[in-house]
Amino acid sequence: MSEARTSPQAPLKVLFDSLIALDGREEREAFLDFTCREDPELRARLERLLALHTQADDFFNGAKSGAEEVPEEVTGEEAEGTRIGRYRLLGRLGEGGCGVVYLAEQQEPVKRRVALKIIRLGMDTENVIARFEMERQALAMMDHPNIARVLDVGATRTGRPYFVMQLVDGEKITDFCDQKRLGLAERLRLFIRICQAVQHAHQKGVIHRDIKPSNILIWEHDGEAVPKVIDFGIAKATESSLEGHVTYTAEGHFIGTPSYMSPEQAAGRGLDVDTRTDVYSLGSLLHELLCGRPPFDPAALREMGADEVQRTLLDVDPPKPSSVIESMDPAELAEVAARRACEVSRLAAAVRDDLDRIVCKAMAKDRQQRYSGADALAADVSCFLNDEPVSARPPGGLYRLRKLVRRNKVVFGTGAVVFASLVLGLGGATAMYFRANRAREAAEQARANEAELRQKAEVGRNIARAAVLVRHGRFDEADGLMGWIPPSQAEPSLESADTFRALGIWHGREGRWRKAADRFAGLAYSLSSADTTDTDAVSLNLQPAATAFCEAGDVEGYQRLRSMAVERFGQTTHPVVAEQVVKACLLRAADDEVLSRLARLEDLMLDAEKATGGVTGDNLVAWREFAIALMEFRKGNYNEALQWLTRCMASTSENPARTAIALAVRSMVFGHQNRRIEAAHDMERAESIVAQRFAREPSIFDEWEPVWQDWINARLLIREAEAAVGK
Repeated sequence: MSEARTSPQAPLKVLFDSLIALDGREEREAFLDFTCREDPELRARLERLLALHTQADDFFNGAKSGAEEVPEEVTGEEAEGTRIGRYRLLGRLGEGGCGVVYLAEQQEPVKRRVALKIIRLGMDTENVIARFEMERQALAMMDHPNIARVLDVGATRTGRPYFVMQLVDGEKITDFCDQKRLGLAERLRLFIRICQAVQHAHQKGVIHRDIKPSNILIWEHDGEAVPKVIDFGIAKATESSLEGHVTYTAEGHFIGTPSYMSPEQAAGRGLDVDTRTDVYSLGSLLHELLCGRPPFDPAALREMGADEVQRTLLDVDPPKPSSVIESMDPAELAEVAARRACEVSRLAAAVRDDLDRIVCKAMAKDRQQRYSGADALAADVSCFLNDEPVSARPPGGLYRLRKLVRRNKVVFGTGAVVFASLVLGLGGATAMYFRANRAREAAEQARANEAELRQKAEVGRNIARAAVLVRHGRFDEADGLMGWIPPSQAEPSLESADTFRALGIWHGREGRWRKAADRFAGLAYSLSSADTTDTDAVSLNLQPAATAFCEAGDVEGYQRLRSMAVERFGQTTHPVVAEQVVKACLLRAADDEVLSRLARLEDLMLDAEKATGGVTGDNLVAWREFAIALMEFRKGNYNEALQWLTRCMASTSENPARTAIALAVRSMVFGHQNRRIEAAHDMERAESIVAQRFAREPSIFDEWEPVWQDWINARLLIREAEAAVGK
């Protein structure tokens, strides 16, 4: 009996869904011939269901004939002209395992052409929708020039998810390389860029799981070939809520493409898949780029049952690219060599040894023996291109010396002449020894660089995982991942900034100010590097970091943050940015150097005050006046500070936290002027306002984020006033 009939995991519905998903009568007939070759009864049932399905489609399509716009929920297969949200479909581009891709035109707010992918008819099962949701989340996390960007997501009127991607007008990588007659070196340089894109995805905690030529498109921009990795449709966020999925949809239906699929995918161990699965698929892609064939023949795999495919991928070693080349008949070999701009007699030799070993290491059955990541694979390919030793080959003196000679042909040519003239003198031998020693040191440095790259990748993965955990409220686990990452080493991104911010607020709510300070410092460093714009949305994040450092009593950490803030925002032209920076940098007394570097920001705020014509009552204006007063107080100009504090406190905008802060500073100004009674009065008022606020529920952290640090700052300045004025 066939597997389709006997397997309890292949119900009639799965077979019928697969049947109606095929285009054309010939494809459906071939499917029935293969699936039901030993089961006429099963074939008859499927044919009856197909007839009923066709009649239903004809009925509904006929009922809507002549309509100006054909609703997608009626036709199932979206017709040209159908509108989905803001998009009008222009035609069908292709399809993947669970979705159909359309060329679409965005109507608003801008008009442009995009690629829109949607669940195809007959595939909207619960598991496929879950995988598709994962695809949308994975793409939203990508931000790399060699990964197709996601532009929008949504759902059709029938609830089928779709996403909109950057339209990549390109060819699959193998076709592009063959048509352009790219040599091996050019192909390898493209491959390195693809590895770098995949490494970016891995740093975001995402595994592609279906890397193959059709998912790598090449388009030309200003004469340069630009690779784009597309279709993260079966990507798996490593810490997502979908962590229980496996790599089969039903008996014989893989998530992935068997010719490029890793052994652990073929075994159906969905929980056991990691980034080295993509390393295996990249090795398969490299195999095809080198010799023109994938490691396992797709046509042969299609003829096999699922069990036989699985056994092949688990037990059969892929052939080396050079062996494949040597086994080709003369006509095929001539064509393959021509497409690689290489002489027939030299092609196998060019691939043999290092490139063979790189492919074999990437495709090792035991993933412990593969490259640790896509970056390590790219590094070894770069070593090959630069005539440096590759890690895939065991180290040896003669091998390293040969690489050294290739990199320094002119030097060694001259050395050979000298060596011959000296008749086996020791000079040439000694020179070669030292050069070989330098080559060994260079290889050791390359390994150290690889370790550093692995550490950076681990940092990126931890940040991505922590972001997912924070979204699910699992702050303890997220903080455990982020706790060992120094703020200055965190990958600058909006995602890492949001994660640091959430963890800082969580620690602050619990009164753990030392840890809150570390997380807010990570927020400030990450966001300042990720967003280089001159806006208060960036500078605002200095406030919680400065507040947390001061509340924790970390003077050294606060001074580092202050130096970074002055360096990053010292040339701002935005008055609100200037206000934020001055308030963050002057929570504690500052030396003359810091005050002189902040003088330009005070001038900027003074110009803004002149422009307002002395208007009061606005909350932002009052905060700016307080920042100027704080600056004058730290400079020792107490009369000027008192004037600006008076203007600030005259504001009609109600802000108790601002009032308490201003009272605390004015208390210190009065103290320096020996006005003790007024100083004590202001301090008592400030203490009363803060005490009432901290006695209330809910917590200050439950309000709008920028408000809470004002209350902590008021408490900090009251303590300073108590120490300065006495209580």
